[in-house]
Order: sequence, then structure tokens, then C-alpha cells
Amino acid sequence: MSPSIHRAKIGPEFQNRAEWTARADHTIFSVRADHNGGDAFWRGERSFRPAAVVPVGPEGAVLMVCPYCGSDVGSSGVCEKCGAAREDVKATGWRPDPTARHEGRYYVAGRPTSRVRNGRAETNDPAGGNMLPDYVDLPLRSRMSIRSSWLSTGMGAAIIVMLALAFWALRVPHHRQSESPDAIYLSALQDAGLAGQFNSDANAIAHGKQVCRQLDDGGPQQGLAADKIAVDAFCPRFSKGFHIFETATVTGTFVLAGGEPDAEISSIASDGASCHGVNGYSDIDRNTQVIVRNGTGEILDTASLGDGHGNDLTCTFSFSFPVTEGQDRYVISVSHRGDFIYTFNQLASQGVHIRLGH
Repeated sequence: MSPSIHRAKIGPEFQNRAEWTARADHTIFSVRADHNGGDAFWRGERSFRPAAVVPVGPEGAVLMVCPYCGSDVGSSGVCEKCGAAREDVKATGWRPDPTARHEGRYYVAGRPTSRVRNGRAETNDPAGGNMLPDYVDLPLRSRMSIRSSWLSTGMGAAIIVMLALAFWALRVPHHRQSESPDAIYLSALQDAGLAGQFNSDANAIAHGKQVCRQLDDGGPQQGLAADKIAVDAFCPRFSKGFHIFETATVTGTFVLAGGEPDAEISSIASDGASCHGVNGYSDIDRNTQVIVRNGTGEILDTASLGDGHGNDLTCTFSFSFPVTEGQDRYVISVSHRGDFIYTFNQLASQGVHIRLGH
């Protein structure tokens, strides 16, 4: 495959005349920047995951840069703040944006998301995220920026507050303790936009610790994205090799056949714009339920057939529903017309296609 040229804006950290190179999994690309910032260019494959950025100075000296905080780590290759780069733990948090479109990109369980930031300003960049492997679309957090809060506060009040805090820090003895695993877990859930899956903080913590108990009992190292965050916080020894379940939107069709053209009685009633079942098939219409169950009979999701389209000979209904892997099988039923069994891969790649009638 011939290399492609990509174009992006760069930040102040690249505003010099140095040559930049970085190594991805199987791809080497380069970035060249002028002293005024402006446009930067890099060469390489679209799918890459660089582990670190290596700036080369005018004298040819190699200056290693930490892949987590961006600090200069010198020739030793070990960051004083973050330590040596590790590939065994897929963490959740901010990292330098490997596409060079923004200063930072947010990762969830080691997977890049659409959330990016420049300085303290956050935004979404799904186009850049689609360039990275294992990309996850993540909604942008809604919060007022620190700069906006300062602008809304008078300078006089700010000075008074700072003086009061300084006085309190000098006069009141206190010891700052490190955050507990519970607090780290809840904060990570908030950052990932997953806190809404639980009724309360207590419910979220109970669920996270239950995940670790199941792993201690020999359960499989797999689960949802929220489960991976719980593992990172409460039992990081299981982080390596933990598989995050994928979720897919399944599309399906249900076709009702009305019989031969010369049949005296049809099983389909049509007005030219929509159609539905009659004469033994009256249970097939836009409100008919599509039920998704697992192998034990637990209902995972439901959908409706929706409006049918066709004529007196065939009437086709289209529907869709989300499904998450992790079940041994998925049983699909439409009304009382039988059960249809699929695997997750079959649903995700082929969808559901059911035909009823002659």
C-alpha cells in the first residue's frame, strides 16, 4: 500500500523547526512543522497507534517524550512522573492525540475515543477517532470551563478567596490522603459517561466489587466497559487480558407472503401505501413485537415490526435492535411464529431475515 499524506493543525508544542518521527505497530510516519505553527504534515497509514513521540533536535540528539504526560524523559526513556511506559494495562484517561489533530485524546480501557482537548477546552473529533484502531464514540461531557467561571467572577472576590485559602492552609493543620478506589472508580465512570447506567453511587460501587468477586472465583475476564473500569480500580491484577463486550445494532426484515396471484383469498391487506396480515395472519402488523432473549429465556430487548410495505403478494417489515455480546445464544421471536436462534457474530454481520407464508 502506498503511503498517504494527511494534513492537520498543530499546537504550540510542535512550533519549531525540528523533525518528528514516531513508530506505530507496523508503521513509521513523520511530522514536519514550521516555526509559526500553521499546517503540519505526516506520512503513513491511516490506522496506527504510536506508543511515543520522538523529537530529533538540530544536532541529531534524540529526546524521548512520555506517551502519557508529554514530558521530556531524556535518554533514559523513563518519565519521572509516570514511570516506564507499560503495554500490559489498558488505562482510562487522557493521552497525547496520536493523530496530531489535537493536544490530547481521551482513552477508555485503552481504546481511543472521539473526546479531545486543546489546553482545557474539550470537544469531539469523530473524524480523527475513525483513523485509530478500536475507536469508541464517546459523548462530550457537559461542563462549564474554568476560564468561563473566572470570567463570571469579579477579580476582587477572587483575590479575597485566594487569601482566605492561603490563611487556612497556613493556620489549619491537615493531611491530604490519596483517593480511595471507590472515588477513583466513580470519577472514571463520570469521565467515561457511564455513570448513568447505575441508580446511585452505592449501586455502582456494589456492582464494581461484584465484578471482582466473580473474577476471584474464576469467572471469565470479560464484561462491559463499566466492568473494565471497575477492574482497573478494584482488582487491577485482572486488567491484562480483560475483554470488553462489543455492542452492535442489528437490522432485520420480516416478509409475509400472501400466496399465488390468482388465489381467491390473500393473507395480506394492502392500500398501496402500507400492508399488514389478515385471514389467519392478522397478528402481523406494525405493532407486532420482536422479542430478543438469551439461552435462559431472559428478555434482552424488544422492538416493533413497524409499517409494512408491499402489495397483496408480499408485505415486508423492517426493524432493528441493539445487542451486546456475552450470551451463548440469542433467540429471536416474532409474535407466536416460532423461535430463531443466532450467535452474536451472525446477528452483527448478517442481521435477521424471516419469511412467513407460501
